[in-house]
Amino acid sequence: MLSKESQSKISIVFLFLGYAIFGFSFLFSKKAMMETTPFVMLAFRFSVAFLIMNLVMLFKKKKPVFKGKKLLYVFLLGLVQPVLYFLCEGYGVKLLQTSYVGIILSMIPMTSFLLGFLFLKEKVKKIQVVFAFVSIVGVFLTTLGESQGDFSWLGFALIFGSVITASMFSVLSRKVATEFDAFERTYIMFFIGFITFTILGLIDSIGNFQTLVVAPMKNFMFWIDILYLAGVSSVGAFLMINYAMTHTPVAKASIFTNLTTVISIIAGVLFLNEEFGLFQAIGSLIIIASVYAVNRRRKVKSSPISQAMIG
Repeated sequence: MLSKESQSKISIVFLFLGYAIFGFSFLFSKKAMMETTPFVMLAFRFSVAFLIMNLVMLFKKKKPVFKGKKLLYVFLLGLVQPVLYFLCEGYGVKLLQTSYVGIILSMIPMTSFLLGFLFLKEKVKKIQVVFAFVSIVGVFLTTLGESQGDFSWLGFALIFGSVITASMFSVLSRKVATEFDAFERTYIMFFIGFITFTILGLIDSIGNFQTLVVAPMKNFMFWIDILYLAGVSSVGAFLMINYAMTHTPVAKASIFTNLTTVISIIAGVLFLNEEFGLFQAIGSLIIIASVYAVNRRRKVKSSPISQAMIG
């Protein structure tokens, strides 16, 4: 049995790795969607992810147990992530420029703080709120110089829906952690993702099944993209993050979401020859510093924000 301190340290490492993996997933998603539609790609992704989870379960000594447990919240967890999150994000990015999307998604820590306080009664420290705002500034700096394009209120609403569902994922994963372990939570998430996106993918491919489904299956590089998205970015990352949410308050865990911006910039520079300017460098350093500041252990505890301040 690991000590609480060891569990906390492992959780921090897992959060860093999980959200770093998400940062690279944009690269693989972009490549996979050159071969098919977003819904078909997600159907492949979560079908393979669910298959991997079942293969792992065959060799797992401790089998998942769902009988006799309250399944409402864990099914709600699977609904908000991956289903609602990917639906909102998938359509939102079509309507908004990347710069707008990045700035809106950087609000995830702030909304997570609020939901964690409201539903889990977790205290939020002043320093955490300050550096969550600082992190938003960092994300804003990384988007400077990008073409802003036309603003769409529908696109904003959808991306903000992604913010809410990502925050709900953090809260729900922590809420059900006492009854469902990380593997059980992840298994339910991918079961719901598999069912939902397979149905949507089949509907999306009606009349064009050969081009959208069969043709990509003959492409070796498409399977490389899907294996990363399913095996690494879904199974690996979500198992680590669900484990971390068991041992980490929402306020500390949610700040890691903005690391995805930094990693996606690095991936673009390394693999797509995208530019890495001064503002991107400064913004990335600010985000990293914010993550460190929120999670740094302090000898003297900061005063928690009062209910009046949060409300």
